Amino acid sequence: MLRSDLSLAFALGMPVMAAAPAPACADTLPRPSVDYAATARTPSESAQMKVVHGNGRLRVEVGTAGTSGAMTGLIDPKKKRMVMLTTLPGMDKVALEMELPESLSFTDLPAEGARFGSDTVAGEPCDLWRTSEKVGSDPVEACITPDGIVMRAKATVNGKPQVVFEVVELARGPQDPAQFEVPKGVKITKVPKGMQGMIPGLGR
Repeated sequence: MLRSDLSLAFALGMPVMAAAPAPACADTLPRPSVDYAATARTPSESAQMKVVHGNGRLRVEVGTAGTSGAMTGLIDPKKKRMVMLTTLPGMDKVALEMELPESLSFTDLPAEGARFGSDTVAGEPCDLWRTSEKVGSDPVEACITPDGIVMRAKATVNGKPQVVFEVVELARGPQDPAQFEVPKGVKITKVPKGMQGMIPGLGR
């Protein structure tokens, strides 16, 4: 499984290059205005990330569903909450509700930032943005389409800037609402914030 600070970092609508200073004048960062499904590559060669956006909610999948170490996050950015679905050895599927981890801050970026250029990722034109506020220990950099989809994200990893998320396939369109719901029959357990670091895949 990918480390939390890389795996679910920046997936569906949001973005860093630590060396760059925060902007003095800021504009409002675009948020996703369309529903879509995306496949992205991450620093790990063994896993891709799938991100789905629908009606303001997100579904982020790391690993292959049903396999050991696979993880699915159902995220409500407005409530800053996430339900993590995972299968543990010898147990049925588990649903853990928690505050949105810092490693998933790409789903709820700071409201303001500065535009400093443009690029093209997977055939999609996108604007380069740097957040005004720091996310974790550094600002965030992302290439965001005019309709608010984060196509590429850079973050500081072990003191070095690194691409942690880059879309390779993107399809806009309506998404099945059931994808964002906890499966029937699966009990949700709320995790205190102080215990989140003990969960595999979320700890630093």
